[in-house]
Amino acid sequence: MICYLFLALEDFLLEIKYDFSLVKAEYTILLLYLIISVVLAVIIIGASYFMVRQNPESEKSSPYECGFEPFEDARHSFELKFCVIAILFIVFDIEIMFLTPWCVSISKLDLLGFWSIIDFLLELCVGFFYVWYVKALNWQ
Repeated sequence: MICYLFLALEDFLLEIKYDFSLVKAEYTILLLYLIISVVLAVIIIGASYFMVRQNPESEKSSPYECGFEPFEDARHSFELKFCVIAILFIVFDIEIMFLTPWCVSISKLDLLGFWSIIDFLLELCVGFFYVWYVKALNWQ
């Protein structure tokens, strides 16, 4: 419904003949869209605030909802191996994802496409063996 309103308003603004350029018409639509978005966001946030009961229980106001206080300070140092594993997973997962189109279209590739994916696989293997060599995947 709002899309139809924008389209009708855009047609109306584009049909105006007097000192109203096409750029102004396009930016007017954008400004109207921005105003409607902000008003709608304020309405939704305001409605969600006023429709909810505002007296939380003491358990809900505690630091953690699990029922016990934290054991130590939240600002202690933690091991980066979790982040390293996550980054390595993302890198190798994306590289494997690039292999899927190649597997589907391998019969239609010429020699350049074939050898470029072989180069890609070699670089993938070199990266994996480097990660294995520096023992980035060991938990000890």
